[in-house]
Amino acid sequence: MYNLQIGLMQVSSIGGDVQSNTKRIIDAIHVAQQNGAELIIFPELCVSGYGADDLFLKDQFLDSCQWALSQIAAHVKPQEVVLLGYPEKTDAGLYSSIAIMTDGKIVGNHRKTTIPSEKFCTEHRYFKSGEGSTTFDFKGLRIGILVSEEIFLDVDMVDCDLFCCCSAFPWSRELSIEREQCLHSLSRTTNAPIVYVNHVGVTRDFLLEGSSSITNEMGKTSVLLKFFEEDSVVVSMNQIKYHDHPIYPKPESYKQELYWAIKYVMKAFIEQTPEKKMLVLMDGTLNCQVILYIAMRALGADNVSGLYISSRFDSPKIQSQVKAFMDNLGAKLYVWELENDLVHGFIGQGGHIVDDVWKKEACDRFKAAMFISVAKLLQAFPVNSRHKTEVAMGVQENISSFAFTEFMPLSDVYYAQVIGLAECINKYKKAEIFSYEKLEYSHNLMVRKSFLNNGELAKVSDIDEILILYIERSQSVKQIINRGYDKDLVISVIRRLHQEEPNRVKLGFCPTLSLRSFQKDWLFPPLVDWNNIEITNL
Repeated sequence: MYNLQIGLMQVSSIGGDVQSNTKRIIDAIHVAQQNGAELIIFPELCVSGYGADDLFLKDQFLDSCQWALSQIAAHVKPQEVVLLGYPEKTDAGLYSSIAIMTDGKIVGNHRKTTIPSEKFCTEHRYFKSGEGSTTFDFKGLRIGILVSEEIFLDVDMVDCDLFCCCSAFPWSRELSIEREQCLHSLSRTTNAPIVYVNHVGVTRDFLLEGSSSITNEMGKTSVLLKFFEEDSVVVSMNQIKYHDHPIYPKPESYKQELYWAIKYVMKAFIEQTPEKKMLVLMDGTLNCQVILYIAMRALGADNVSGLYISSRFDSPKIQSQVKAFMDNLGAKLYVWELENDLVHGFIGQGGHIVDDVWKKEACDRFKAAMFISVAKLLQAFPVNSRHKTEVAMGVQENISSFAFTEFMPLSDVYYAQVIGLAECINKYKKAEIFSYEKLEYSHNLMVRKSFLNNGELAKVSDIDEILILYIERSQSVKQIINRGYDKDLVISVIRRLHQEEPNRVKLGFCPTLSLRSFQKDWLFPPLVDWNNIEITNL
């Protein structure tokens, strides 16, 4: 069998930016050519970008993709083949297709036959299903083309020496494991290697993980590219078979994958803003510390800073903890004071009808407004650090609860996961980045709210577990209670969760990082009197 040189080009193309994508693809082809690649493979919808969304409904945009395809084909030499994903406009409709290019021309095409209609995907809104399989002969080898979900088809595959899968799979721990198992099984069934090239990038709805791979005919991964980074490799058929190419190490745990995901999201989002810099409101919570640390690793210390706003309601201990944390990281901290007659004159007008809780909350609202204003002054993008547990419960325990911004990277990450991220970072760095005192406090955090458990103290970790079972695992209220959780707590948590439906419209951008994101995968009627709903029937 001919020792074909195969190039896997794991690129990040931007949804809608055809000009930028075209340049990136051409540059990648040149890199592959310099490294001796003969078969060069790109992801699905690489020309348009996977997240082009309703631009797929615009004829002019589709025409620009077709023009780009011809420009790219001009860079493909004789005795080379490039497989490249693009939106194909026809009289019959729009297809997600893979162009086969050689010698400056487009010589073939495969139309995706399986268009997903899952909750996290909108492809069915734009694309028709193609029909039939596609193979081509090259250098004495018969090569088959697959696109994303086609690897899951339980049908007889045509006989090929090699399969190439052009993909745009989103990141989720469960889907990643399922996909890897499917590739292993499919390669053994077909007795042929499978080259899988996946997009990397951030779309409006979700995060594309990369993690392209080659699985040999024995069902073993012989090549694995990086998670959440552009990457490429040129490898030969012989290397695939005999495991000569080193495997890029996988993340050790879900926590590490989540860390990489959040880091990539922050970098991708902030670098697209005019400011290119980020400001975090440091209110003493673990979540703002985690946000700031990951942001520094994603953007560099010079592009990330923190803001602490002090007032007479604050504990001096919190300010000293914030300063110690920032000093330990070598991060820039701005300190502002909220002490003036206007603010306290306003708060004082409540007189005897208000309590200290209301006064502190009013002060926090002023701080939130200052945060947005100071960010504008510093020409930095303000980032909110609210986590999913706070969002679910509508709990307003800190200033971030009032400082709604366009970017909330932890809004799909539960508090327990935030703690896990902090512990994972400490373990990896072999240092106390996040104090053990802070972590112990976070593990044992209790809240007392009138809407929870009849005003009794409730452990946040218990609330988290109930939310995860109900939201992520789709368990019923009765099933959760039967697991041994306090009945009153379960009912009050689920009732409050649904009562907060109208308030979650204020959530800022965050791609899906869980099985069910409030912004993408959670659809419940907001205009319902949840006080009168029998919660145990849910």
